[in-house]
Amino acid sequence: MGRYCRLLKPVRDREGHSRFNERPRILREVRNLDRIMYLVQFEDGATTFVFPHEIIVE
Repeated sequence: MGRYCRLLKPVRDREGHSRFNERPRILREVRNLDRIMYLVQFEDGATTFVFPHEIIVE
């Protein structure tokens, strides 16, 4: 996807680090069990899944 987003609340990446003041890049939109999630990647390469209500797509 390549778009960037802004986090609306702190989220944890897969390594357990809390993230907030960053603009992660959206890698993929995933639909699972009637939910939409986004796989995002931070500047240091860490990734995590976020829900649409946790971000604003820029």
